[in-house]
Amino acid sequence: MRPFDAPRPASYAPLPPPIGPARARRTALPPGPRSRLGLGPLLRFQRDTPGFLMRLRAEHGDAAAFLLGRQLFVAVFAPAMVHDALVARQHDLVKGVGFARMRLVLGEGLLTNEEPVHLRHRRMMQAPFHHSRLDGYAALMADLAREEVDRWRPGGVVRLAPAMMSLTLGIVARTLFGTDARAHAGRIAAAMDVAIDRIERTMLPGLDRLDGLPLPWFRAFRRASDDLAEVAEGLVAERRARAAAAADGTAPVDVATARREEDLLGLLLALRDEDGSAFSDDEVRDEALTLILSGHETTANVLTWAFSYLAAHPGARDALEAEADAQDWLVTGRAPTVAELMAAPVAGWVLDETLRLSPPVWVAPRRAVVDTELGGVPVPAGAHVLVSQYVTHRDPAHFPDPERFDPWRWRDGLERRLPRGAYVPFGGGTRRCLGDQFALLEGRAILLAAARRVRLEPLDPARPLPAAQPRATYRARGPVPMRVVARTPSRTPQAAART
Repeated sequence: MRPFDAPRPASYAPLPPPIGPARARRTALPPGPRSRLGLGPLLRFQRDTPGFLMRLRAEHGDAAAFLLGRQLFVAVFAPAMVHDALVARQHDLVKGVGFARMRLVLGEGLLTNEEPVHLRHRRMMQAPFHHSRLDGYAALMADLAREEVDRWRPGGVVRLAPAMMSLTLGIVARTLFGTDARAHAGRIAAAMDVAIDRIERTMLPGLDRLDGLPLPWFRAFRRASDDLAEVAEGLVAERRARAAAAADGTAPVDVATARREEDLLGLLLALRDEDGSAFSDDEVRDEALTLILSGHETTANVLTWAFSYLAAHPGARDALEAEADAQDWLVTGRAPTVAELMAAPVAGWVLDETLRLSPPVWVAPRRAVVDTELGGVPVPAGAHVLVSQYVTHRDPAHFPDPERFDPWRWRDGLERRLPRGAYVPFGGGTRRCLGDQFALLEGRAILLAAARRVRLEPLDPARPLPAAQPRATYRARGPVPMRVVARTPSRTPQAAART
């Protein structure tokens, strides 16, 4: 069954009933905005969710309770509370309403599934992201990044957001599907764009009842979900048929094909659990769709923000350009190693600071399935819980001048000194993003490849940063046009050869 129509698996923990206004009034809760019908908080939440959550923190402190759609929500912001929600007491919570909406598109992949399915999938999915495979991914990332930058003409304008979406989709399509998915890249991009939009706009409890309305807007949601599933199912079926033909000797396997079978899709099909069981076709499809989203949409958003911040902060941009000029792999045109990319500190600090200010996963909804406590705050079973990386990453107690883009704050090992839960761009616990190292390598390769060749400048210097469009991921609004300026690297291949 395709994701849009698949029911919540019976093996998941049963969901307790939501807590309505009457019960909320009888429950000991942290302070928060009060509204008899819940309309005031609902309208503010819908109009500007990050702003609403920031005001909650400013007005009510580290935790706040409120009603949305006549259901109780508890937002937790302090690092200790975040750590409890994501790690220490993670099994008291399940994925919340936003992830339930994502399940309509991604099915039961790692991003959306629950125990006991999650443990089995995570255990089996370790292999494709083992560090021994990252060098091969790094080479492909660097090649495609250079190809993309070569298309940027000095004096012209690049539409940064679509360019990053195209580049990261190309990378994930090649690493996940080999060359097979190139013909489907446009269809995947268009369907994912619609799906992300509809997920965000229908996240509140109860809106799922509108999915079946015979209106074009809702029909587009189902169509986008089915389009993505159809592409993934076709690729899975083709790969299984090719493997079966090779196994029974009816089709030869040449070297090029054998190498292509080692991409992530080939690995997914070959994975076996401890009892010898393999992923079903539906499970492979759902994990493939999850990898497309997590390896494409989120990384593209981070890079769009990173280039925008760099354009607005010449000091950081100059430091990144100097670092790019010192990279032997860029100077000589060869493939980088993981060690080389991880030894580029400025690129890493830029990504760390971008992930702090503009985390792609900027709010993480949960649902309490038992009575629990998060950092000492009681949370009753049935309550919706909101963790917001966007808010917690702006805690001035841990990030002085929190709205300022300052990559240098990371240079002396800040992340190691932070309390647990203060900086969680990739989540935590057994739910921590399995592809975090893949994404960081991809970001470094792309930032350095671009900084070596060109400089991006905002079209309007008075407004160097784009407006935000927080949806299921934290996006920049619009195409983010940037002017391309050629730069002359300080180190040439000839100079590198002499040294």
